[in-house]
Amino acid sequence: MFAGRYLWWSLIAIAGFLFFAVYFDYVSWAIVQCSGCAKGSGSCGPLVLFLSETVKPGGFWLAGAILFVCTIGRIHYLKLSPLWHLVVAAWFLAIGPFPLLFSNIWHGELQLEAIIDAFPIPLLFLAAFGAYLALPFEDDGRRPFSGWRPLHYAVALAAGHSALLVISDSPGLPAFLSKEFDLTHLAAMIADAQPRMAFALRLGGADDAPSYVVLAFFVLSLLASLAPDRWTQAGAASLQPFMPAGSPRRRSGRV
Repeated sequence: MFAGRYLWWSLIAIAGFLFFAVYFDYVSWAIVQCSGCAKGSGSCGPLVLFLSETVKPGGFWLAGAILFVCTIGRIHYLKLSPLWHLVVAAWFLAIGPFPLLFSNIWHGELQLEAIIDAFPIPLLFLAAFGAYLALPFEDDGRRPFSGWRPLHYAVALAAGHSALLVISDSPGLPAFLSKEFDLTHLAAMIADAQPRMAFALRLGGADDAPSYVVLAFFVLSLLASLAPDRWTQAGAASLQPFMPAGSPRRRSGRV
């Protein structure tokens, strides 16, 4: 999927989400009025329930599915590592319940404090990565994440930290693997490792400060990978004195 098509479908998914979050209740009201169910006492209940609890959440899931599929398609088109599929899947796993908060926005039941408390940090990772994928790398022959290998490692390290933190914060994941895929042994291993993994990834703390630091590192690494080649080549040359004397990377001038 080339950049223009990826951007188009991403905007379609975002517009679909905004429609179902903000405007679908007006459509539901119009449907109820046109159905004539108000003529009978209590006969509108099933229709309202169907629209609010089935169609509206289904619209959220459809928008998320479109965004997920086009992101995977873009990763495949750019020939990135298949591990990025797993990272993106982990981010979507963490984001999943968040859009459902907007189901009651029309009734004034959603408060700003609730949005801030439930806001998933992986959504920021996904937004930064999605904006990066929207760049037309294929037009000028560039490769994502620059030609300087340390930037590859920096981006992958930050993304891997975020994905592992999502896994460690997903208590329902072991039960899902065991029930749906009969991976009982793997589920038990993940459940056993989750507390220690979360402790290590949060550096022994209980807040999200390390996640925000990793997010900043991730965004800066993505921005650095967009620097002109002469800048990255200069950075690689500056590291050559620190390479072993017989290193092939030092002989070739690459780091």
